[in-house]
Amino acid sequence: MAETFRRFAERECGGSSPLYEALALTTADDAELRSIAGAAPAGQPVPNLFFAAVHYLLLAGPSDRLAEFYPTLTATPRPPDEAFPSFRAFCLDRRPAIERLLRTGRVQTNEVGRCAYLYPAFALVAEWSRRPLVIIELGASAGLNLMWEQYRYEYEGDASCGPSDATVVIRNAFRGDRRPRLPERAPAVVGRVGVDLVPIDVRDEDQTSWLRALVWPEHRERAALLASALALAQRTPPRVVRGDALACLPDLLREARRDAAVCVTHTHTLNQMTEGRRAALTAVLSESSRDLPLYRLSAEWLTGIHPLVELTSWAGANVTTRRLAFSDPHGRWIEWLGDRTAARPFE
Repeated sequence: MAETFRRFAERECGGSSPLYEALALTTADDAELRSIAGAAPAGQPVPNLFFAAVHYLLLAGPSDRLAEFYPTLTATPRPPDEAFPSFRAFCLDRRPAIERLLRTGRVQTNEVGRCAYLYPAFALVAEWSRRPLVIIELGASAGLNLMWEQYRYEYEGDASCGPSDATVVIRNAFRGDRRPRLPERAPAVVGRVGVDLVPIDVRDEDQTSWLRALVWPEHRERAALLASALALAQRTPPRVVRGDALACLPDLLREARRDAAVCVTHTHTLNQMTEGRRAALTAVLSESSRDLPLYRLSAEWLTGIHPLVELTSWAGANVTTRRLAFSDPHGRWIEWLGDRTAARPFE
């Protein structure tokens, strides 16, 4: 547990969240706080869940002294390296509430910024397949990323695409020399559905407050983007099925239109699956690819320095996986790896 918090501080928080970096390093050395964090279910990213539970309680009642360190709760936060005594006191005082949230909550951040790499990837699938798209998202949370083609994208110094009148605008930057094709008009989507063990109801204030608590305190742009996407989703909530992804996926694939290219997508989800379940997911997709044009678009951070975006396509016994991009965990930048006009996978 101690090493988990240290790794979280060094690998994920450095240069991104000074508050969580400081708190993770000090929590790693505190047996009582590690004991509280131990209430998290197996398979969940413990530091993310622990800090989200504390953030959730602070957002609901920001009068505690700890709120003075959170940029989400004050315009002039105190230095992060002074936060631990207040953090520790808050956690010990609110231990039952924190442990209850750890047992019932899930790290299911609906990171809308990740749509910045989904857009060019889905455009590539549409180009390859010459078909409209059906999107099936695993670990969909509130389903906000299912609405990707309704957002506007502004890539720093490069291009813009998506509806010019969109109420949700995603700003991103490219690294490196390569660029994907960014069609001004998004591919046609003729079906979309998500699946999640604990879906977020976008019209439930308590559930959306949990989503807000999952956003790190310094990340004001992420919080604003989440708020605008939630406002859009509340008009016509996306369909998200409650259930286990492996159990639900075969039926969802059978529902998909046969004249469409079916894209099964997941972002930062496999880290919550065992090796056996990951293999079972691949087997389900391989079996289903015999009956329909199937693509798998994933963005996962299982190894390496940065998350990796990959696209897998099937044609009979032929399977091709392409590395499309590296990305920031929250989608704030993309390093495109593929060619601008990639060849179709089996030509």
